[in-house]
Amino acid sequence: MARILASPKTELTGLLALGLPIILTQLMQIGNNTVAIVMMGRVGSREMAAIGLGGAFMIFVYLLCLGIMTSLSPTIAQHFGAGRERDIRRFFQQGLWMALGVSVMAFFLLREMGHIMLWMSVDPEVIPLVQDYLDIVSWSMPAVCYYLALRFVCEGIGHSQPMMIVSLLTLPVALVGNWALIFGHLGFPALGVRGAAWNLVLVMVLNTLGLLLYLALSRRYRSRHLFASFALPGAEIWALLKLGLPIAGTLVLDSGFFSMIALLMGQLGHVALAAHQAAINYVTVVFMIPVGLSSATMARVGQSIGRGDQRQARRRGLLGIGVGVTLVLPSVLLALILPGSIVALYTHDVSVTLVAVTLLTVAGLFQLFDAVFITAQGALRGLKDVTGPLWISLLCYWLCGLPIAWFLGIQQGLGPIGLWYGMALGLGLTALLLGLRFHTKSARLVTEHAKAT
Repeated sequence: MARILASPKTELTGLLALGLPIILTQLMQIGNNTVAIVMMGRVGSREMAAIGLGGAFMIFVYLLCLGIMTSLSPTIAQHFGAGRERDIRRFFQQGLWMALGVSVMAFFLLREMGHIMLWMSVDPEVIPLVQDYLDIVSWSMPAVCYYLALRFVCEGIGHSQPMMIVSLLTLPVALVGNWALIFGHLGFPALGVRGAAWNLVLVMVLNTLGLLLYLALSRRYRSRHLFASFALPGAEIWALLKLGLPIAGTLVLDSGFFSMIALLMGQLGHVALAAHQAAINYVTVVFMIPVGLSSATMARVGQSIGRGDQRQARRRGLLGIGVGVTLVLPSVLLALILPGSIVALYTHDVSVTLVAVTLLTVAGLFQLFDAVFITAQGALRGLKDVTGPLWISLLCYWLCGLPIAWFLGIQQGLGPIGLWYGMALGLGLTALLLGLRFHTKSARLVTEHAKAT
């Protein structure tokens, strides 16, 4: 009962203690891409557009990997909540085997992804730059997948500090590396887009090695013997895939929606694409706040379910959603009041700036939708509810948001702002339905548990 009756202050403290390090980690990791985009804006609008579009493809594949590997977090969280240490080790080891297979798939998928541009009428001057970027970043996929496996065992047991520490240590490499490789400093040639790609690979490898070293040296993890009696691939992989594939499908639908918006924007020319990238990057940076809270909410809800405390699971999910919305409010106001100052961080091109400023007015609206939908997703994953969000994404993004975006932006000639109106509609519907689903599903679990006891 003590856990059920924990005060709101106690629950908020627990959420932030787990969530804030994840948020800081996410911000530092996306900072590498943000810095690269900002620097590329100084090289030229085509280069900026190329890294933006290449990044969209990269994120698409990354989220596919993330979705599959995310299955480790609620699984380990529930075993942790139930006190089953042996099962934590068993599923973690199987997760490493799964990471191997996923990384191979991601490598080849990423190298083929660029061919989509050939039939999407993307600016021909941008296509070779994007393809170079994708060919290079594909080499980061093994490091990405193993990093995710290590990350989710940490988050599942409620420990997010290791990722933050490692990211802090590699942040100087991300910043200095981009500066040196893009512009040609410290004895390196000016590689432009290729330089940003190689730096991304380097940073991901260092993050993975750093996190592995932390787990090997930390008493908290050495006592769990995570790497002892290492098992061959087993049936646990299929249990993880059964949970992870719908999550991956949801993330692919989500990211694919934004990738399609970027591709449609590419039909409007490199100025529109560069403006879109500047605005969407700001939104993405802010998005890392509710993303971090979503991961923390998923783990905390999963731990509560493992303990058989459905009421606490519900409270933790609703708290995560509320805090996510609250924390993005300052960025919403900033986008509405000072859009020009935000765009100036990315580019000084007047034509790009004029378009990007108008897009940020829409961004101020859908950042609230972003916060609701991603934290509600995390809460639902903590309940191991993964198929419902998949169908909601399909309906809201692909059957509603994307057709309306195409109609307004391309067919009706509203251009970039029309595409963003459609994007905002898709996000709004998704947020509404996911929030309602967690509310009703968690309430039903509480009622059923009360009747059973």
